[in-house]
Amino acid sequence: MKRIFLLIENKTNRALLADWLGQHYEVIPFQKDISLSTSFDLCLLDGPTLDRHWQEIRARKALDEPTFLPFVLITLQRETDLITRHLWKTVDELVRGPIEKLDLQARVEMLLRTRLLSLELRMRNEDLKSFFHAMTHDLRAPLRAVSSFSNLLEQENAAQLNERGRQDLGRIRLAARQMQELIDGLVTFARIEYSSRELQPVEIEQVVDVCLAQLDHEITQLGATIKKEGSFPVVQGNKTLLMIAISNLLSNALKFVAPHVTPHVTIQSCLRDGMCHLEITDNGIGIPLQAQSQLFAPFVQLHGIETYGGIGLGLATVRKIVEMLDGRIGVTSQPGQGSVFWLELCPARGEV
Repeated sequence: MKRIFLLIENKTNRALLADWLGQHYEVIPFQKDISLSTSFDLCLLDGPTLDRHWQEIRARKALDEPTFLPFVLITLQRETDLITRHLWKTVDELVRGPIEKLDLQARVEMLLRTRLLSLELRMRNEDLKSFFHAMTHDLRAPLRAVSSFSNLLEQENAAQLNERGRQDLGRIRLAARQMQELIDGLVTFARIEYSSRELQPVEIEQVVDVCLAQLDHEITQLGATIKKEGSFPVVQGNKTLLMIAISNLLSNALKFVAPHVTPHVTIQSCLRDGMCHLEITDNGIGIPLQAQSQLFAPFVQLHGIETYGGIGLGLATVRKIVEMLDGRIGVTSQPGQGSVFWLELCPARGEV
């Protein structure tokens, strides 16, 4: 049965509510030995208890996140102004007296249904998360075995293998690597959803420099040239997520070039129309206009996997991160003329 906690100071009101609501729900009247740590599905409170317990209420709501735990304030019209300093961040529903029983019951029932839906959603998310981690762990083990034994087979039987045998082993190792990339991409894509969404000032130039340092071996191997231009504002974001996004964009700029072409990448940043605008320009193979609308969808591969590899999750991951940070992403490109991928992010306070 759904449990309602009556955090009501007025004894008469508390008794009337307990008698009436007790016909439909399990009611827990407020007593000295009962605190907000008790288990309940909805709390009814009045102005005096809100004024005294608002910090405990916020702490309890935070404890239940991401599950919705509703708090309903019952108050007289004249009392509303006295409690506004605690109201909007603490209470989910406001009921002004005198109370209409049917109106209050309808609101209570809707809030309880919302809580039930949030509980079911949390359980499903937890089940999916557990299944996902188990799946990726169970898939990685046989992949390591396939890679290890194929390498061992080639080393120990090199003299007995003909050209066809070496090609077949190469295909096995390639398939294992592609499967490993798929698993790693899925794990990264899923982890973003559960990443902390707490935003803080981030020096975008520092993020770019760290990403370039991580790609240093690839940059050296390709003989690529990298230029940074403009001023790099401080943005309101998440450093870890921004590193994933910018690293993906830089890696693509180095990868998607025509054969025997040396990559040239320019990274520009500035404040534009109140937003931090970041552009990554490359001299790559470019993207047809008709294909650009689907570019940021998961598992979209516009170029042959045999030539460029990948699983089509990189740009989908970037889009997901940018949207989580209340930003925008886009591309300007033509086949054979390179691409410009741009991000717009909210600047940190004091940057505009």
